[in-house]
Amino acid sequence: MSRGKISPTRTAPQASNHVTATIQLVKEAAAALNRRAGRFGIYGYLEAVYSVYVGWKGRKNARRLARALANELDIARRKGMSPIRIIIEATLPRAHFKQKSRWVRALEYAYAENVSPSKFRKFVRACNGLAGCARLAVEVSRKRRRPGGDWND
Repeated sequence: MSRGKISPTRTAPQASNHVTATIQLVKEAAAALNRRAGRFGIYGYLEAVYSVYVGWKGRKNARRLARALANELDIARRKGMSPIRIIIEATLPRAHFKQKSRWVRALEYAYAENVSPSKFRKFVRACNGLAGCARLAVEVSRKRRRPGGDWND
């Protein structure tokens, strides 16, 4: 073992226990989402995802914990994959990939606007729903450019 480094075997079980404990709240929200139908049922689930993400970011270890969660559950990771997406993949894997992308963009926008988890629903309502939040996130910063540019007419 090199000097100054912490052994990965010592910190992995601690991170794994912490990840499974915090992700349990989101799993319960996903189970509640599966039990009830409705247009606005997703907000409780996404609020739980957002509160876990904000907690992880507050402790400045969101990427590390998301990586540990992805490794534990064998979730395929891509370059630049958000911790929010990993939480969603871990708790609601059967949702449509475009829908998950919209949710991630909306939650990233809410975080960029410094919305507290308790005011999440009010913020989303003020932005015309999740699609409105995702649309506003694209206006602020795009993830990728269109092949022919924006002037395709």
